[in-house]
Amino acid sequence: MVVFSCDGCGEMLKKSQVDGHANRCRRCDSVSCVDCSVSFWGDEYSKHTSCITEAERYEKTVWKGAKKKRNPQQEWMDIVVHCSSNPPAHLRSYMTTMSELDNIPRNEKKFVNFASNSLHLRGNNTKVVEEIWNLLKQEQGKRIAAKEVIKKQEDLKQELKKQQQQEEKEKEVAVSDKEDDSDSSSSDDSDDKPTIDAKKVKKITKKTLKEAPNKSMKVKKLRKILGKELGLPRSAKNQLKKILLETAKASKNKIKVDGEIICLH
Repeated sequence: MVVFSCDGCGEMLKKSQVDGHANRCRRCDSVSCVDCSVSFWGDEYSKHTSCITEAERYEKTVWKGAKKKRNPQQEWMDIVVHCSSNPPAHLRSYMTTMSELDNIPRNEKKFVNFASNSLHLRGNNTKVVEEIWNLLKQEQGKRIAAKEVIKKQEDLKQELKKQQQQEEKEKEVAVSDKEDDSDSSSSDDSDDKPTIDAKKVKKITKKTLKEAPNKSMKVKKLRKILGKELGLPRSAKNQLKKILLETAKASKNKIKVDGEIICLH
């Protein structure tokens, strides 16, 4: 609930008390919001429905929290204030009074009871209450529809971004595979093969798999890691893969190869 103080005498006032106090206090030219210290002249205060938090007020130079989503009641009060700015002529006085009230119910049954009492619309005036309710709900519907459009646009942007990222990954894989094929053909034509230490292959394989999620990874990925660790040229990939598979076979099931996956037991 927003609370104001009279800039003339300092008296604390609820929103519904401001007009009455202004008529009594000769020095009341403006009122200030207790939370944000902003001054409001004339009836400007009636449009001030929400304010900064205590953390933002006292720690705004040090602490920056995540931007909080407006709660349903704050949004409802915004709707009330918006509808009171340009209502049908026969509802203007009621909407003006309502915009100065706090905690207006969002539930229809509670709203009807609240409006009937606060606006003195009992008996034959229930139709007026119904018109006010319909006016507010119509504006709420427009805002919900606008939010849904924005959400769909954001979802579409995210989906397009994911597709672009996936396409870039696929291009990178395609380039890598092409380079591997090129290296493979050149290695087949070369008789000068590097010497690969099988013991180092086994040691690096165990260490790498221990640190991998679920102690497993693709054979191709492990082969690339081994090649980098051992300082081998790309042309040695087939030779390295052969030694890696032989190492797994000789490990007595401590290192197992299942299709394209190699894991440590």
